[in-house]
Amino acid sequence: MKKVSFFNLEYQKGQALILGVFLVLATAMAAVLMYNNGQTTSEKTRLVNAADAAAYSGAVFFARNLNFLAYTNRAMIANHVAIGHFVSYVSWLRYVKKSIAKLNNYTRFVPYIGPAVAYANKVMGWVKKGTEKAAPFIVEGADGLNFVLHKAQNKGQFTMNGVMSVSSFLKVKIMDKVAKTYDPTIRINYKKDVNTTGGKIAAVQVMTDIAKVLRYVKRYTANNDKGRLKSMVEDSYDISAPWIRGNRGWGVNLVVVKLNKYGSTQHTMTGKKTDWKANDKLVYRWWTLKGWKSSTVATGKASAREFSRNYKGVPGYYDLRKPGKDADQILNISALATMPVSTTRFMQLMGMKPGAQRLAALSRAEIFHERPEKGFARLGKGEYANLYNPFWQVRLTKNQI
Repeated sequence: MKKVSFFNLEYQKGQALILGVFLVLATAMAAVLMYNNGQTTSEKTRLVNAADAAAYSGAVFFARNLNFLAYTNRAMIANHVAIGHFVSYVSWLRYVKKSIAKLNNYTRFVPYIGPAVAYANKVMGWVKKGTEKAAPFIVEGADGLNFVLHKAQNKGQFTMNGVMSVSSFLKVKIMDKVAKTYDPTIRINYKKDVNTTGGKIAAVQVMTDIAKVLRYVKRYTANNDKGRLKSMVEDSYDISAPWIRGNRGWGVNLVVVKLNKYGSTQHTMTGKKTDWKANDKLVYRWWTLKGWKSSTVATGKASAREFSRNYKGVPGYYDLRKPGKDADQILNISALATMPVSTTRFMQLMGMKPGAQRLAALSRAEIFHERPEKGFARLGKGEYANLYNPFWQVRLTKNQI
């Protein structure tokens, strides 16, 4: 009789194959899960970076446009004030020409002095004539430049509305374009994504920020700004304020004779009319037994509308809808970024139930107005947000949710 041994391998053939199949299957499933988790983590990281870049880029684009509005507001005011100076100069020049002409009548027969005064009178005539011929080009040129600047403001303000990428009619989609440099499948603030169950919580933040951004600035004219533009123009005179407001005069007062020079420029800015009107005159007074008598020696007058009939000055400008302390001192730009999960189709082929069809990430950037300390210490602390000083800056911030 043949003995049977438990250690005889002939009776063990094929026993380990079943275990090996289960082991290979388990290892494959673990590898798939690890691959899926790794891919998802990698894609999530890329998506978060894309959301941060999109929010920051959108905020930078918006802040630069706010600074552009501030620069162009200041430029238009500077051009308008320059015309005020020019009109004052023309008025003063006309007064000087008339004064020298009258002086020439009294000194024409005086040796040495007469010829010198006559020559000065001729030179001033050339200067006056040349200035008056150039005046329409100067005034209309400044007015036309301000018109171009304001049209550029209109264009810039429209493109600002395209930053948030939530509407199909807005062509400028800065945030979306930046995000797609990370992955072409990434979408920023798409309505379908915002309206999904997973995006509804983030939608509150996105839509709240959009509402503030789209209503932050407003177009004004001298007709509807309650005099703010006129005040800003007159505040910008700075050290030239005495010359504009009436201190370009002098006086010689003797016992019985007085010679006084007066000069000032009036600034008009209303919804119907904008103008500069300058007046200069030289008055001679003498005392008699019946009191002081006076005579106007020479005068000079000029106005902006003399050289440009429809002078506008600053045709329109942009400022905060609620200026000063009532304005939102900080704006936020939110980016809800989504992208398809690349492993979804592979998991379906393996018979596994995939998770989210699209990954999502929410990021937020902050736009704030802050005056630099260097060079502005004399102005004191802080400054309300405004569109006259280009101090708008950007930084990433925490989400509201």
